[in-house]
Amino acid sequence: MQLGGQRIAVTGAGGFIGQALCRRLAEEGAQAVGLDRRAETRASVEAFGAEFIAVDVLDSAAVADAIAGCDGLIHTAAIVGDWGSMEQFIEVNVRGSCSVFDAAEGAGIRRLAHLSSVASWGYEFSDDLEEDAAPRATGAPYADTKAASDYLALRRGAAVVRPGDVYGPGSIPWTIRPIEALRAGTFALPGKGDAFMTLVYIDDLVDCILRALTTEAAAGEAVTAWDGEAITTSEFFGRYAQMLGMKKVRTAPAPLIEALAIGAELVAKLSGSEPTVSREAIRYVSRQATYPNARAIELLGWEPQIDFDEGMKRTELWLRSEGLLG
Repeated sequence: MQLGGQRIAVTGAGGFIGQALCRRLAEEGAQAVGLDRRAETRASVEAFGAEFIAVDVLDSAAVADAIAGCDGLIHTAAIVGDWGSMEQFIEVNVRGSCSVFDAAEGAGIRRLAHLSSVASWGYEFSDDLEEDAAPRATGAPYADTKAASDYLALRRGAAVVRPGDVYGPGSIPWTIRPIEALRAGTFALPGKGDAFMTLVYIDDLVDCILRALTTEAAAGEAVTAWDGEAITTSEFFGRYAQMLGMKKVRTAPAPLIEALAIGAELVAKLSGSEPTVSREAIRYVSRQATYPNARAIELLGWEPQIDFDEGMKRTELWLRSEGLLG
């Protein structure tokens, strides 16, 4: 990868993955231009030497002004989660992506990388998927809008990276929230806890994204990024339980957990808050299949460097340094 001296725009720069990209770009000698609508993320983005610009991805003209003179763009900005209306997800994940792609075209930026997700294939399947399998509509706002933006990005000639479950220091869904729920005694896995996690450590994902951005043959292609070693949900979350001095993670019959989720969703709708657990989250951690990652290896020369044991060691060190393990 030759990034030294280049200006690379990163949308969603204040997020977990966006910040990691800004840090790595600085290490590579590039100037990151971090775009985020949340002005309160300025300090954390600038801490990595990035230029911060407060801008909403839905404002294509403002985005175009912000990225003028950039050599490449990485689009990570999105609503990520298992709760919210389809309209909200469409507004940001689909219309926002179109706005960013329009701005990049207007600014003459030809090198684009788009962060998608394995969720674009949905959650409910029993057989391992082929890498060329078409995204499928599921009715889940996050999954469906990620699938739509994935398609749009490929049509615009972007290199699309579909990460698995991104964990590591700072990850909200796969590091911070599980620790908080385990400490509160509210965490339980559906069934036997034998569903699969398709993990990728944050540093490995960043490496894959930058390779996709700088590999000419990756334009208009999609690759899947995860470490290739399926881990069961009980083993993954069990590591967090061990960090907290617990023997294992609790499990409960899936129908019981789903009933609790329905109740939590009802309370959330009435109170205008987010549920403590949702049915979409249950479906996601009930997957029984995995994905291939051969194209990232063959096309980009990418190879994951951080295995599960090392990734969790690094994550534990960070959790302890942040005082999150009590």
